Amino acid sequence: MEQAQKRGLTRLLLRWPERRAELRKKFARDPGFAELCEAYEVACEAEAYWTKSTLPVGPARAREYDALVSATEQDILIRLSLS
Repeated sequence: MEQAQKRGLTRLLLRWPERRAELRKKFARDPGFAELCEAYEVACEAEAYWTKSTLPVGPARAREYDALVSATEQDILIRLSLS
């Protein structure tokens, strides 16, 4: 799933442009951080899917994935602060 890791990193680079160097460095050196980037990508994709869904459960699922995106961002920020 290396491509999902890279897409997640790209999302984070766009989300926090002031932290680009820090994000790239951590991604290159920390496999666990790369896995967090992948988790972030998957959560963002799922949130987008459910946001567009016309199913009755769509809004609730979108909120769940939005919370997961936020929690993953917090995990990423914590991991960056431990560098």
